[in-house]
Amino acid sequence: MAEHSTITRDTVMAGGLRDAGHLNYGKRGGGTIWQHTTIPRLSAIDRPTLSDEETKRLGVSRLREWSVDGGKAGSLDEAIVALNVPPVLTGEEAEILERIPAEWIELHDFRTRVGAELGRQIGLTIMTLRQKGAVENEMRPGPDRRQPWIRRAPDAAFTQAEAARG
Repeated sequence: MAEHSTITRDTVMAGGLRDAGHLNYGKRGGGTIWQHTTIPRLSAIDRPTLSDEETKRLGVSRLREWSVDGGKAGSLDEAIVALNVPPVLTGEEAEILERIPAEWIELHDFRTRVGAELGRQIGLTIMTLRQKGAVENEMRPGPDRRQPWIRRAPDAAFTQAEAARG
């Protein structure tokens, strides 16, 4: 990634959270997935407690779980520590990232074409790249409905070697 600056609690609080999806917890209710507006590697899930015992033990009926790069981070303080370590791309992620253009492209066409070239599904890899802040996504109007588009994040490294150089 590009030059790395220190992320603090103030940095996190200066941004906001945007709705990034919803989860179903059955009888206990639904949960909301949030993504930070200025730190895409940071996300949270607000979920109901999973049992009456958990509600009594914690004294709350909903919990916030923080994550960085798609992995559970525990508390916000632990998430901030993790955010100050550059993300590590797997070989498969670096291979896909090299193919994602800097300009916006329709996700379905890209995923279908590159998946066929490589002979495997790449949807989950694109998702992990988004969680690591290497890919940006947005919904755009399409002929039948809104369609997802992606691009390589402006400061995303092209290869793992470039990422290691900082």
